[in-house]
Amino acid sequence: MGILANVLLASIKLLIGVTSGSKALLADALHSTSNIITAIVIWVTQRITKKGVNISFNHGYGKSEFLAAGFVSFFILAAAIALITVSIGHLLHEPASPPGWEAAAVALISIVSNELLFRYMRCVGSRFKSQTIMANAWANRADSFSSMAVIIGVVGSRFGVHHLDPICALIVVIVIVKISLSILVDSIKSLMDVSVNHIYGEEIEETTRRVNGVLDVSELKTRQIGSHIWAEINIHIEPLAKLKDGESIAERVKERLLEKMPDLENILIHIMPIKHMDISASGEIT
Repeated sequence: MGILANVLLASIKLLIGVTSGSKALLADALHSTSNIITAIVIWVTQRITKKGVNISFNHGYGKSEFLAAGFVSFFILAAAIALITVSIGHLLHEPASPPGWEAAAVALISIVSNELLFRYMRCVGSRFKSQTIMANAWANRADSFSSMAVIIGVVGSRFGVHHLDPICALIVVIVIVKISLSILVDSIKSLMDVSVNHIYGEEIEETTRRVNGVLDVSELKTRQIGSHIWAEINIHIEPLAKLKDGESIAERVKERLLEKMPDLENILIHIMPIKHMDISASGEIT
């Protein structure tokens, strides 16, 4: 749905942008094109990441998604820099004529279409717990704001502020650059196994502590593999507990976490005896 909708929007914006002379609409066409590329990358990489582990790739193909996103962001940044150069060139020269009203009409259609697409994709992303689809949904929401800038540029130019259209084109491109840099930084972080404890840490630790037999947890480590999370955690049990009891506790922890957190694909649990256990009058273990 995302690919089809943005192909149609990008084609219309490019055509009307050229015929109406709206530089802001041409920049907005680039924004829609970036959404197409992002959607295609998500579509392809999700099929790659579904492949199982093998001898060569013991952890699967999840990181191909981040690698592809990094290349996409470089492509979009290169196109954005070209548009910045063109827009600055138009600012340095007196425009021949303001863009036509049809550019504003296309921008209005784009706002409505992208908002509907955002709501649809956000619903799908929430249902299937897909962070990549959620990210693409917000990319379409950003396209709506870019189209608002197009309307402002066209209206301003028609009422005598002739340089407003290329200025709005620069604003749209800056938004594209900001989004692309954000994607690039996130991709690099994920490829370097950045921790996602700030997102999942509290829930993992709280769920683990609620399992009967777990006295404490420590050294939680998380990383993102594609759209899934891998975690490693130490659970502390009674020092005199039997080995099979510790393994049973660890198995219950794993089952509870995988059941409660759909994003969690794999968890490694280390069983460790608690070093010091002091039971107060209230029954609290410290």
